[in-house]
Amino acid sequence: MWALPFAATAQTAAVESADPVAAPAPPPIGQDPLAQRYALGQGLRLGSSGFTLGGYGELGYRDPGDARDWDAAVDALSAFLWWDGGGRWRFFSETELADVARVDNDGAHASDAELISERLYLDYAWRDELKLRFGKFLTPVGRWNLIHAAPLTWTSSRPLITEATFPTNATGAMVYGVLPWTAQGIEYSVYASPGEELFREDDLDTFREAVGARVSGYAGPHVQLGLSWATFEQESDAETRKQLIGGDFAWSWHRFELSGEYAVRSLSGREEQQDEKGYYVQAVAPLFAQVYAVGRYEAFHQSGADRDLNLYLGGLAWRPMPALVFKGEYSRATDNDVGVPDGWRASIAVLF
Repeated sequence: MWALPFAATAQTAAVESADPVAAPAPPPIGQDPLAQRYALGQGLRLGSSGFTLGGYGELGYRDPGDARDWDAAVDALSAFLWWDGGGRWRFFSETELADVARVDNDGAHASDAELISERLYLDYAWRDELKLRFGKFLTPVGRWNLIHAAPLTWTSSRPLITEATFPTNATGAMVYGVLPWTAQGIEYSVYASPGEELFREDDLDTFREAVGARVSGYAGPHVQLGLSWATFEQESDAETRKQLIGGDFAWSWHRFELSGEYAVRSLSGREEQQDEKGYYVQAVAPLFAQVYAVGRYEAFHQSGADRDLNLYLGGLAWRPMPALVFKGEYSRATDNDVGVPDGWRASIAVLF
């Protein structure tokens, strides 16, 4: 299965699986030399500069079952730019243009478009066991947040426990690497964010300060396990300290996959301790050719809600090639006190 091994290194950016492309032979007359060095999903090497340009795009459709509320949109256009000069230093950036254009029953809209800096960091690789990262990076909590790019996931929607329980980006420093303590190695990351997020989005509740860690490894040839921990404050409530503990797993065998995450967040400085918790379990099974069936169950308790929400999802995903995926799904939520949108969703996502 393509997605799972790709996901294993997603913490250091999806595109890091791209190998240097050998210098091409002179192209026939009338052909673009740049096109000769490009393969879909591998990015475009910019001459001998060491820079590579890539990215992904997603076109989505949502219909909650009421004809008045449908919408179709270019949900995201994301550009990757990374540099590897062959030494210890590396650079990576991801800039996303979100909500590019939308069409619904009221017509076409483009006023919600927003330019977002998802990642912008420098890496220093002292050795495989010890690497340093400085800048803005994806918060290493669970699995989904590290592989959230639309072409790498099986569904158009994101599990609830991975959306708002913690800020999905952090600005600061991280130490990470692979420890050779087992046959496949043990991946770890330890990070700190002092606040003052780089290129902060106005509508996101970012870290005010945070410290956290994640460790993952294989418990056999087909099973990967992970643990995450974080303690943090957020801009919206600097007086409240939050603690998050989570676990995740992924099993894959002959194009079958089973994965899931669990997280619980608690508060300090208030009478109520347990604040938010939830989990999901997702199964993927091949049907024929490159078509897969996808099912997911989620349980989620949002802060302030009276009841635990349950969400059931079923859908299909077609991957005609590793960098291109068509998705369709239907979800239904029960005890939906928090107004989580459900119904039909579909999307097309491509990795450039």
